[in-house]
Amino acid sequence: MKTKKDVITDGKTKTIIKGEQPGTCVLETKDILTGGDAAKRAEFKDIGKWKTTQTANIFNYLKKKGVETSFIKQFSDNSLLCYECEMLPLELVSRRFAWGSFLKRMPKFKKEDGTPYRFEQIRTEFFHKKSVIAAPLTDKPYQLEEGDARNLYLKDGVWEKGVYTDPYIHIENGRWYLYPGKETFVQNQPLMETPALLNKEEVNHVVNELMLPIFKYLEEAWDNVETKDGKVALVDMKIEIGRRKVDNKLVIADVIDNDSWRIWPGADPKKQLDKQCFRDGHPAGEITEKYKLVAELTGKW
Repeated sequence: MKTKKDVITDGKTKTIIKGEQPGTCVLETKDILTGGDAAKRAEFKDIGKWKTTQTANIFNYLKKKGVETSFIKQFSDNSLLCYECEMLPLELVSRRFAWGSFLKRMPKFKKEDGTPYRFEQIRTEFFHKKSVIAAPLTDKPYQLEEGDARNLYLKDGVWEKGVYTDPYIHIENGRWYLYPGKETFVQNQPLMETPALLNKEEVNHVVNELMLPIFKYLEEAWDNVETKDGKVALVDMKIEIGRRKVDNKLVIADVIDNDSWRIWPGADPKKQLDKQCFRDGHPAGEITEKYKLVAELTGKW
């Protein structure tokens, strides 16, 4: 039985506790989904089990491909045994199609017929997990932990004006500038500069040895899944990284599950199997069934 001393982090959808062996931890997934930067939250029976199974399946598949991860093994129905990592407050996004908040930032990719624009080369982006607090809340923008920003500035499911969650990182000459993640990108109008968390060589490693190979491996795996609506298209996905404490290597950490990507049978956004169905308010039973289905499909990889 875990005690307060054992808990490393207790988050929105996961609890991380100390493992029995030094340098390890156990990641427990809650039966909770959140959306809109946690403005929306709901509990679903067994959703934690399906998400845990998805991550175990995906990380086992990536290990076979030679990708470095924090994952050791599935520990229980809703928990994973992992190497403990010093997590970087970054979300790393790879895209095959232009969709979602990307179109708010880059509206030139929005097609008049409503179909998604497909990138020939996978597009990669970095986002900061610390929110930016800016005008009119302050004269000098600063960063705040996401949980603290939520406690201070999220009221009745609505963020106060001047709070920018998951800001987009534009890297120029080794300097990191933060921009609104959901507004049109104007290069000479950053919210603020933030300290670089990776040097140039590490950025190249993360993009070329982690982000791009992972997306290609998972895109290929989904392309081999046939449904009544056609093959499954991997539209976009986000991952997190950390420095594995046993060897200080930069590796994929946290989870990759149905909250991490968009997957569309037949490349049709109306057929999504991912968390978008929760954001769009689909019935609870339908949401759970989609998570269960994705757990079963990834188990065949």
